[in-house]
Amino acid sequence: MKKILFLILVSFISACINDDNYIPIVSVDIDLNLNLPEYEQLNTIGSSLFVTGGVRGIVIYHFAINEYKAYDRNCSYQPSLECAKIDSIYSSIAFCGCCNSAFLLDQNGSAANSPAINPLREYACILNENTNTLHIFNKYY
Repeated sequence: MKKILFLILVSFISACINDDNYIPIVSVDIDLNLNLPEYEQLNTIGSSLFVTGGVRGIVIYHFAINEYKAYDRNCSYQPSLECAKIDSIYSSIAFCGCCNSAFLLDQNGSAANSPAINPLREYACILNENTNTLHIFNKYY
């Protein structure tokens, strides 16, 4: 009887775990020289830019004076889908064209509408003001 209960419990737990809704954790350690032409648009508050890195790319958002935010472009709703990717930004709102979810870049990447309910994965950013270099890296790794 104990074995049957154990098997039922294991089956139930396994059914609840869905790897399709998990964004993989990858190492991120990027330095961007904001003096270079390809990154100079990030010198304006409210601007954003897509760069390579992370799971599906990274979106960088210039939040305030000397303060930047970086998020993985992998949408938090059904992230295993090939199309689950932030593909456009209007003002401080990032959009996933796959599921039509919107995310607030100025509010820690929180979901602004459904179907997404989880925020975008956020990376840490530190600006070296002496060299105008933005360092992007994993917050917790």
